Amino acid sequence: MIEKPTYEELKQRVKELEKAEEERKRTEYMLGESERRLRQIIEFLPDATFVIDIEGKVTAWNHAMQSLTGIKACDIVGKGDFFYAVPFYGKPRPVLIDMVITQNQEMASSYVSFRKEEDRLISETYLYDFMGCGPTWLWNTASPLYNPEGQIVGAIESIRDITKRKQAEEALRESEEKYRTLIENANEAIFVAQDGRLVFVNPITALMIGYCPEELSARPFVELIHPEDREMVLNQHVRRMRGEMLSHPYSFRIIHKDGSIKWGELNAVLINWDGKPATLNFMNDITERRRSEQEQEKLQAQLAQAQKMESVGRLAGGVAHDFNNMLAVILGYAEMAMEHLDPVQPVYSGLEEIRKASQRSADLVKQLLAFARKQAIVPKVLNLNDTVEGMLKMIRRLIGENIQLLWHPGADLWPVNMDPTQIDQILANLCVNARDAISGAGKVSIETNNVSLDAYYCSEHAGAVPGDYVLLGVGDNGCGMDGEILDKLFEPFFTTKEVGKGTGLGLPPVYGIVKQNKGYIYAYSEPGQGSIFKIYIPRYFGQGEETQKQAPDESFKGGNETVLLVEDEPILLEMGKKILEKLGYKVFPAETSAEALKTAGKHQGDIHLLITDVIMPEMNGPALAEKLSASYPDLKCLFMSGYTADVIAHQGFLDPKIKFIQKPFSMKDLAAKIREVLES
Repeated sequence: MIEKPTYEELKQRVKELEKAEEERKRTEYMLGESERRLRQIIEFLPDATFVIDIEGKVTAWNHAMQSLTGIKACDIVGKGDFFYAVPFYGKPRPVLIDMVITQNQEMASSYVSFRKEEDRLISETYLYDFMGCGPTWLWNTASPLYNPEGQIVGAIESIRDITKRKQAEEALRESEEKYRTLIENANEAIFVAQDGRLVFVNPITALMIGYCPEELSARPFVELIHPEDREMVLNQHVRRMRGEMLSHPYSFRIIHKDGSIKWGELNAVLINWDGKPATLNFMNDITERRRSEQEQEKLQAQLAQAQKMESVGRLAGGVAHDFNNMLAVILGYAEMAMEHLDPVQPVYSGLEEIRKASQRSADLVKQLLAFARKQAIVPKVLNLNDTVEGMLKMIRRLIGENIQLLWHPGADLWPVNMDPTQIDQILANLCVNARDAISGAGKVSIETNNVSLDAYYCSEHAGAVPGDYVLLGVGDNGCGMDGEILDKLFEPFFTTKEVGKGTGLGLPPVYGIVKQNKGYIYAYSEPGQGSIFKIYIPRYFGQGEETQKQAPDESFKGGNETVLLVEDEPILLEMGKKILEKLGYKVFPAETSAEALKTAGKHQGDIHLLITDVIMPEMNGPALAEKLSASYPDLKCLFMSGYTADVIAHQGFLDPKIKFIQKPFSMKDLAAKIREVLES
C-alpha cells in the first residue's frame, strides 16, 4: 500500500513546481529577448542576412535580404525546403548555409571560390543573370549557431553584392595587363628605381644593359653608370626625388655587361611604389644617335680642316704666283748677265749664287705648294734618291728636333716617271703622320730600294700587279694602329686625331697620288709597335730626261722662228723678249690678249709659236690660242704660269697634251721646251 504524501510534502512539491514554472517562463522570456535582439542585429546588418534552424526553416530575413531578393520577411520566415535559394538559382536547392548544417562540402565545387576558416564557410558566386540585372558577383559567408550545450541549432548566412568591386578588379587587371603589355613591348627601357636599386625593369632595359632582371635588382644602379657621369645622374635623381620638375631629359653613359659603353637618354617621374617614393624612368638607347652625332661633329671638323687647308692652299697659290714671277725675273736676268761674263770674273760667281738661290727658292715654293696640295702636276723621269734628299731638310723641320730622321737610300735605283712635287707631298704627309704618332722622342726612317713583285706576292696583297717597282718606305716607332684603323686608313676624311690636332687631310691624298701613278701602297702596323708604309712606284723603262740633258749644246739651242709672247707683267714680258731674242727668235711682245690679237692681225708672215701666260685679264691664254688658231692653223702653243694647279683648273687647263712650263724657269729649260714644242 502506497503511503500518501503529507500536506507539507505536497505543499513543498507545489512550491518546487511553481519555481520551475517561473524559471521556465524566465528562460523563455530571455530566449525571446535574445532572439529579438538577434533579429534586430540581423535586421540592421548592412549585408543581406538570413537565419535557418536545424530543420532548414527560415527564422530571420533582414531588410537588406529583402532588398536584394525582392522577397519580404513575412513571405519567407517559417518556410523551408530550400525556398531561400529560388531568388538566386531559380529553383530550390542547397546553398552555402546548408553546408553548415549538413557538414557536407560536396557542393563547394559549384562556387567560383570556396574556403573554410574554422567553422566559417566563405565563397564567391557568379550568377549570369540575377534578378534581371545581368551578370552578378555575390560574396557569401555562413556560420553555425550553437545552443548552450554546443549543439548546432541553426545557421546564419550573409550575402554581399560585390559586382562593382569585381568589375573594378577586372578593369584594374585589364589595365595592368594592358600597361604590362605596353611596358614589356615598349621600344624604350622602362624601370623603377628605389633606394638606389632597380626594383622593376622591362625586357628592353635588360637587353640594353645586358643583365637579367635578377642581376639588376641585386646591384646598385650607380655601378651601371659610367664613372664620369655618376655625379650628374645622382644629382638629377636627388632633384627628382625632391619633387623638382625637370622638363628636359638628360643623357649619360651606361656600362654594358660586356664592358661596352651605351648612351641612354632618360626622363623620370616621381611615383609611389609599395608605399615608398620611387622614380619611374623612361630611357631611350641613343648610342647610335650619339655615334652619328660624333661622326657628324668629326666630319664637320674635318670639313673645316679641309676648308682651312683649301684657304691656305689658295693663299699659297696667290703668294706663289707673285713669288714665282719675282723669281722668274731674278733668275732670268741673272742668267742673261752670266751669258755676257767670263766665268773667271769675280762677279760671275756672285751671279751664280743668285741663280742657285733663285732655283732653291723655286724648289722651296714647290715643296710648300706640295704640302698645301696646290702644285701643278708635271711628271718627270727622276731618281727617287735625289728627290728624297732634296726634301730631307724640310722634313727635319716638319718632324721636329726631338725625332731622329734616318735615311737609307737604295743603290742603283731604277728611274720612275712622276711629278717630284707629288713625291714631296707623299713624304710630307707620311712624315707628319709619323710625327703625330710619336709621343716624345722617337725615330722616323725613310728608305728606297728596287723591288720586283711576283704573282704570289700580288695574290696576297690586293691591288698589287706583278712587275718592277721602286720602293719608297717610311717607318716610325710611334703608337701604331690596330686592324680596324688600318682598314679605314685611306678612307676620305678618316682620322684618329682629336679636333684641332694633326695637319692637312691625312693619308687619303697619299693613296690618291699612288693610284694616279699606277702604284701600290701598303701599311703595316700593330698597337705599340709603330707603323711602316711601303709605296711601290712602277719602274720607268723609257729614256730618262737626265740622259737627254747631257747634250749641252741642245740645252741652249735656239732658232729663227717667229714667236708671239704674251705676258701681263711688263717686267717679265721685257725679260722674256730679251731671252727669246738672245736665242735667235723673232719676238712680238704683247701685254694683253687684245694687243696680241691686234699684233697678229697686222703681221703679214707666219707666227710659228705662241708663248702665253695662262691667267690674264679679259681673255685667258687657252682662249687666246683658240682664237689665233683660226688665222694660224699651224700655230704651236706653249703656256706658262706662276699660278698653281687649282687656279689653272678653273681655266680648263688640265689637258695633259697641252705644253706647259711652270714659272720660274731657267733659260736652259725655256730653250729646251721651245724646241720640244716647235719640233713636236
